Amino acid sequence: MKIEIKSAATQQGREAITEIMAASYTTDFDCVPPEWALAYVVEEIPVSFIIIDPNKYMEFPGGDLRFAFINDVATREYRRMEGHFRALMEIAFARIQKAGIPWVLTHGRYPLYRRFGFDVFTHHAGLFITPEQITCCLGDGPSDPALLDVFAPPASPEERLVITEVRANTPPEGAAALRAAATLAHEHGREQVFFEHPPAPSYGSRYPIYATPETPFTRLVLSCGGEVRIQGADPENGRIPDADWIKVLDAATFTREAVCARDTALSLPKGCVGLVTDIGAVYIDTSSDRVHVSDIIPPDTPTFNWPTSALAQLVTGYQSAGVLNARYHSLLPDKMVTFLDTLFPQVWRLSRNESWTYKA
Repeated sequence: MKIEIKSAATQQGREAITEIMAASYTTDFDCVPPEWALAYVVEEIPVSFIIIDPNKYMEFPGGDLRFAFINDVATREYRRMEGHFRALMEIAFARIQKAGIPWVLTHGRYPLYRRFGFDVFTHHAGLFITPEQITCCLGDGPSDPALLDVFAPPASPEERLVITEVRANTPPEGAAALRAAATLAHEHGREQVFFEHPPAPSYGSRYPIYATPETPFTRLVLSCGGEVRIQGADPENGRIPDADWIKVLDAATFTREAVCARDTALSLPKGCVGLVTDIGAVYIDTSSDRVHVSDIIPPDTPTFNWPTSALAQLVTGYQSAGVLNARYHSLLPDKMVTFLDTLFPQVWRLSRNESWTYKA
């Protein structure tokens, strides 16, 4: 079987991608470098496409790290279930790794990306309050709708006003923002206000980190009788099974880059540890003043086994070593758990909970 990979850097590649989109769905492929928009051609028939942005960055305490983001991937409807999607994904992973990028992110539905070794790495944070609660607590006073970004998708539930950002730095500004939200909710016939707070990035944009999801505005909403919801991504059980997903392609390089981007103001724990994953080994040694990370584990090193997805969740700060130790029954001694949690402290990365935004 003759297989060709054509990119949007050529006219043939652009035409192939356009043809596949006509038989699946249309998306923008001019938003990425043309060599990263690929068509998978079988026996001269364009079958699948993938659109990759190789220049995305995620915030870490000591600096941003580059990752690749899969914007879209699709196959002609009548050519599905033939293995083309998987073949194109594997080709994409190889190209990303060859470009020196050890990890890839995407957004999509469970269970599709689980099958390729992706896992979740973000939390959801939201504030829920009724306009009546706001009015009852705050009464009349200054109101400033300019402090709010309102999100009103066609599928948004009638009873919910969705606010994606609140630019309130002081309690008086927070009160003015809440009064404005109550007014907007009444004007649009909405029975509830949902604040996506702290704000979550749109898919594929830079993921900031928060030391805590609680803010002065959160406390103000609570004082008015509102509800705070913090939830780990749960696409298996969520009403809408969408999530932001992460996959590590090179365990040692990924870990090395993350260690280099740690907060240098924090003391460096002393020790060494070996981790065996499904894609290779990782050795971390901090016994000297510098951190050494490699894919070769010396003899007599304390070693344990984790899936690569656990490494991704640890390094990005989504889960602590203690939680992962319990989940994977790895029986790490307390000293090793403390070592890993000090090296990779937990932080909060947020993404949009679509069931909160689009569904009641």
